Amino acid sequence: MRSIIGAALVICSIAAALAQEKTPSHGTSCTDGCLTAVAASVVAENEFVQVLRVLIPAHTRTPMHDVTPRVVIWLSDAHFVDRYEDGKEIEEMRNAGHAEWVSARRHSGENLSDHPMEFVAVVLKGAASGEHRPPDSNGHR
Repeated sequence: MRSIIGAALVICSIAAALAQEKTPSHGTSCTDGCLTAVAASVVAENEFVQVLRVLIPAHTRTPMHDVTPRVVIWLSDAHFVDRYEDGKEIEEMRNAGHAEWVSARRHSGENLSDHPMEFVAVVLKGAASGEHRPPDSNGHR
């Protein structure tokens, strides 16, 4: 029951934060010919979390970058590939409304869809240092 109430509070907080979004997005170009027009904005932040809203346009590839541990909530359906420094590639699909824990990693992503993919990332402050860890299936740490 606690995990359901906690999830409901997080979703309500994210919805309120998204409704108040004021940060402009931006894009840059890569040197290897890929266009990175990723729109990322901070929609809420406090001493515990940073909430980001990210939009990756259709057929856009991001450069190799580091990702801290986070919860990702998909706002749109997504078909993408993650590429890692060791050459490993994993093709993925997600549905709008899906939520997942994403561990720290270094990767490059590419939206394979004809539509933008959009998600909210909830980054726990202190997670990069291992201070926080994701809850188990019962909501316990």
